[in-house]
Amino acid sequence: MKKKMAMFLALTLSLGCIGTACGSSKKADADTKKENTKTVTADEVSEEETLLSGSHIAVVGSTLTVGNGKTSYTDYLEKKNGMTVDVFATKDATLTGDGEQSYKAQLDAMDKDATWDMILVEIPPIETDKKAEVGELSESEDRDTYDLETLTGAYQYIVSYCWDNWKAPAVFVTGIQEGKKDAIYDMRQAVWPVKYGMDHAYVMDLWEKLDYKDKTISTYKQKDGTLSDAGYMNWYGPALQTELIEKYGEVASDKINELPQYDPANVEALADSPLKGKKIIFLGSSVTFGSNSNEASFVEYLAARDGIAYVKEAVSGTTLVDNGETSYIARMKANIPDQKADLFICQLSTNDATTGQPMGEISDSKNMDDFDTTTVAGAMEYIIAYADQHYGCPVMFYTGTKYDSEQYGEMVELTKKLQEKWGIGIIDMWDDLDADIPEYHYYMANGIHPNRAGYLDWWTPFFEQEIERYLDLN
Repeated sequence: MKKKMAMFLALTLSLGCIGTACGSSKKADADTKKENTKTVTADEVSEEETLLSGSHIAVVGSTLTVGNGKTSYTDYLEKKNGMTVDVFATKDATLTGDGEQSYKAQLDAMDKDATWDMILVEIPPIETDKKAEVGELSESEDRDTYDLETLTGAYQYIVSYCWDNWKAPAVFVTGIQEGKKDAIYDMRQAVWPVKYGMDHAYVMDLWEKLDYKDKTISTYKQKDGTLSDAGYMNWYGPALQTELIEKYGEVASDKINELPQYDPANVEALADSPLKGKKIIFLGSSVTFGSNSNEASFVEYLAARDGIAYVKEAVSGTTLVDNGETSYIARMKANIPDQKADLFICQLSTNDATTGQPMGEISDSKNMDDFDTTTVAGAMEYIIAYADQHYGCPVMFYTGTKYDSEQYGEMVELTKKLQEKWGIGIIDMWDDLDADIPEYHYYMANGIHPNRAGYLDWWTPFFEQEIERYLDLN
């Protein structure tokens, strides 16, 4: 593991939180929340060791980034994390266009010999006054072809510019819910196709993550588009820091995913694996797909290490609950034809918890027609029964590792109750795989998705152990 952590440091990201400090990040987050229950002034912000400690980022922004004349969220980031933040911002600067007040002008003025781990880009509310069109995502890699007068063209231009000049990813920060909310929301929506359509583009969605129910919020906002000192130090700054730590982990994971030892083609096969030749069908969403690991998950590593044959049906963002043609049930029926398999493994989807799908209740029946597939319980029972009838094999569900979700915890408990009824297997990483480990930030792109190192070195051995135990192969 010391070699792995040394490589992590060498990935051009100067991570200051290595070892047990990373493993205790959940406690640090809780302590931070407690600290922020009282108003903290800029002078009272105390430094703590985080994943951002020692990092060096740039910020391209407008009025919110410039600050109120005394302070800004960039001051909070520097003081709280012991990091360096280079600010390139002017009041009323615009995302679109190429004039003196545009982000393009700011990018042109930045030192091309500088080195930054990432570049934050404020999506400025002032842009609503320009009423720029959304535009369309260009498939071209030629930056000069992007239409800077449209939101999409400007987003694409910035991503390309940041990577070509500094090999730094662009991280767009969505706006606050105030003023022309509909227009700001439209700007937020326009950035997602760029995030999913281009490499090196990320989004920190403060539109959703800021706490707008804070009783002291009226003391945070100012009419000129900036925030008060209390707003920056107690509301916006802490929220942005939480999101930034997660994005920083994703950026590091992107670099880890490129390391040759994590390419499934380079993984050495295990000698005499009891799983060799077993045919396993996998059904799931982004974690099964490998959305933060260049589309390689435990599925590909089980094939490389254990020599399994597999069917992988995985689409990011989909649910167990049958709510459309991309749901687990719809895709299973449409895309996995009848066949004989040794095992069917289904992901306990985090998307059902994230979107608050109804839990439902376990049925007294084992007849597929009796299950309410618009609920989590009904959908899971349908999948179990369907797999038995159409693939003639036992069924296992796998959970994710611990993250902050009360409903997902309830789904894990539901799965255990279904085990009593159906005799299914559970690969229970929620309860049985310790997430409070020093290597956590090396293995995870975020709280839900592993990177390639996490899949290969952490999750796959646990899958092997639990599958072999359930199938009684030892």
